Amino acid sequence: MRSTSEHLLPAQAAIFIMGCLFVFLSALWAFVITKAMIAIGIGAMALFIAGACAFAHRHALKPL
Repeated sequence: MRSTSEHLLPAQAAIFIMGCLFVFLSALWAFVITKAMIAIGIGAMALFIAGACAFAHRHALKPL
């Protein structure tokens, strides 16, 4: 069994994706409360980053 950082990749990606989704939900809640459009921009950016991270993670685990 190798003790490299390969085993940490799924956990790190999952934590990052969940963090981005939490920021998205927080921004959505802030928009509902304050009606500030900047919250929509922050939420959209967090959702985009979560999607890009999931896409990169999926392709990083493919065998060469």
